[in-house]
Amino acid sequence: MARSSIGDRYVVSLGCRASVEHGLTTTTVKWSVTHLPTGGAPRPKSGDQEISLICPRCTRALAVRVESAARARAKQLVHRGLGWLLLLSLLVTVPLLIDLGGRTVEEGDQRTTDTIGLLVALAAAGAIVGPSLLFSAKVHSGVGKLRLVRDDGTKTALVQGHRLF
Repeated sequence: MARSSIGDRYVVSLGCRASVEHGLTTTTVKWSVTHLPTGGAPRPKSGDQEISLICPRCTRALAVRVESAARARAKQLVHRGLGWLLLLSLLVTVPLLIDLGGRTVEEGDQRTTDTIGLLVALAAAGAIVGPSLLFSAKVHSGVGKLRLVRDDGTKTALVQGHRLF
């Protein structure tokens, strides 16, 4: 995915499921993607704002949450900072793990085995969560929480057939 630059205007990239093809081992989903509103719209000055949309393909009423530019940039910065911090923590945890793993442990030495278990958990967290946070920072645009609006005005938690791109 392309790196998103967060400006003072937003565009919602709304996908409506066009078709689903089931194969022997794969399922292919084709989406009809629309960019709303055309030309973009101004972001809220502060906080979040809920925007109502109508899907042009199936005419369902939807709602999305748009963050202010400052809040979206702050979230992006926090995700990027934590991601790099977790990846850099591997420079400490992996050598310590290799050093402790190469030692002979006396039977009943619970402290060393606890330390090795903690280092394995920290290394796994750094290796999995770090890149995930970097990826989420890269694709964060400040537009999210897609909800289907029912006839009575309530919003659903899950939206079938639609997604944000």
